Amino acid sequence: MPTESDEPHILPMVPPRGLLESIVAEVQTQRHDSATAATRPCTVIIDVADRHVLQVDPAAIRTILTVLLANALDNADRTPPSEMPVAHEVVITSIEYGAAIEIEIADSGPHCTPAAAGSTLEPAIRQLLDQVGGQLTAAACPEGGRALTLRLPHRRLRRLAA
Repeated sequence: MPTESDEPHILPMVPPRGLLESIVAEVQTQRHDSATAATRPCTVIIDVADRHVLQVDPAAIRTILTVLLANALDNADRTPPSEMPVAHEVVITSIEYGAAIEIEIADSGPHCTPAAAGSTLEPAIRQLLDQVGGQLTAAACPEGGRALTLRLPHRRLRRLAA
């Protein structure tokens, strides 16, 4: 006879726009509080539809998005002052497909290869990606900087530990 711990647990629905707004505020406050001469103001644009939702572990997705945003802001800071663009920015967008939602975090930092763009993630983040069923791809942007795209499935079942 199955016990309650054998039953699948449906993960909560998380609206990424509100979560991203919260993360941006936290990360920018931390960066401002620990600002150095090398840290420059950076504009963050969130173009994520209010109707998009993720069914995912809230703590795991918060950690993943915080690391991706912090990396994007750090990369935007690496743009030499003499190089375009003059404005340092990070743009966060989302798109919904039938089976998944993609969240892209693109920065205006220096040119980098796709291999270099994706190599900045520590093993703990890769483990969290596996836990939430996410995939991360990296691409060099033609104008400079990089775009990290997080693809997450719509529905995930999680078995509770026995």
